[in-house]
Amino acid sequence: MRAFILLSTMAMAMVASATSLTGPRALVILDNLDDTDAYMNLWTDLQERQYNVTLRDTSSPVELSKYDQRLFDHLLILSPKMKDYPRGMNAKSIVGFVADGGNVLVAGSPEMGSTLRELSREFDVEYDNRFTTVLDHFNYDQSLGSKHHDAIVVNPATHMSKAIVPQDLPGPILFRGIAHSVNPANSLLNSVLWAPSEAYSWENVNLDDPADQDPTLSGKDISLVSVMQARNNARVAFLGSTDMLTDAFFDASPKKHGDKETVSGNRKFIEELTKWTFQEKGVLDVVAVQHHKVGEEEAPAHYRIKDNITYTISIAEYHDGEWHPFSADDVQLELIMLDPYIRKTLDQVPIDDQSTVGTFTTTLQLPDQYGVFKFTVNYKRAGLTYVESVTTVGIHPFRHDQYPRFISQAKPYYTSAASMGVGLLVFTFVYLWGGLETSVKTTKKA
Repeated sequence: MRAFILLSTMAMAMVASATSLTGPRALVILDNLDDTDAYMNLWTDLQERQYNVTLRDTSSPVELSKYDQRLFDHLLILSPKMKDYPRGMNAKSIVGFVADGGNVLVAGSPEMGSTLRELSREFDVEYDNRFTTVLDHFNYDQSLGSKHHDAIVVNPATHMSKAIVPQDLPGPILFRGIAHSVNPANSLLNSVLWAPSEAYSWENVNLDDPADQDPTLSGKDISLVSVMQARNNARVAFLGSTDMLTDAFFDASPKKHGDKETVSGNRKFIEELTKWTFQEKGVLDVVAVQHHKVGEEEAPAHYRIKDNITYTISIAEYHDGEWHPFSADDVQLELIMLDPYIRKTLDQVPIDDQSTVGTFTTTLQLPDQYGVFKFTVNYKRAGLTYVESVTTVGIHPFRHDQYPRFISQAKPYYTSAASMGVGLLVFTFVYLWGGLETSVKTTKKA
């Protein structure tokens, strides 16, 4: 078991030579290549993390895959104004790119056209109407949003999901862009950053005119950044702002009315967001699964009903460029034949300095039901890749000579059978030798 875990860990370490487990090839689509200079810090951060960044504009032909093989591992769409996809790319090809395991980041803006809106709807994300922007007259930056209050300052401590970005940021996050909403019925979607309760979405073409109707979105219903993890563990991120990725917002010093000037947390936030989206962290892998009878070490060909067994699963988590032991207290094992017969929380083996995986184990008694069962660990948590380990085993009934000769539940039947036998003997004895005189009357025929 130890040798198998060691070999598996070494194999994972060889794969982890690149920062991202998906791969280093990243394609960026811009409205115009002249916009490249606005994202210099972003390109620097990606290249420092060993990404090969390819920049294209919407007028250049693009191929995401060829001969059923991905040409890129990650796709960043920073072109919200594009009216048509680049030649060779469409919504269907992007969805297919995600189905093949590629990761996508989409950034919008108030000028966002119908092209990216249709793409976002494929993932149950709905952007607000065109030429609308998020406004907040209480939490705006006095430098970048002094006129229209459209550059809002978001406190990550209260308006950010720690499951996706667990790191403490050096300061608040600046946002200027369009609102969007996610389908609450879709369990694959999660909001990472949402607006303060005083914010609302409004048309940015008539900001100087008085409002004559209610906003379509307001408060916490406004998602600023959302993510989706597909069932194949491919990841997609949706941002309502391209400005929050720019050097101007990375290097800004946010200051709300009445507060002190602080450092922008945008650069660290985008770094952590892209790490998660490109599978540099939050990736789980099942290293080994073992099951056997209590007191034994090898898995048998089949089990017998009511056997006491031990189940063990080893899970590793990838972050910071290395595999580490995974730690959790809510990993559960299910024994399933059509429906779960047993569901039990696994106990984690204590982790020491030499541990390379997190080991979870439990001992249980198999049910009094024979058939084909599955040992299933189905672990799905926000921010982590899905773990679904299924091991099929056969459970046999007792053989005819393995049942106990007498069972306590049958004592009434044993007693009744014995009483019937005793009664028959008593009746026979009394009938034959009880000393009763009998007279036989005969009649003669006339």
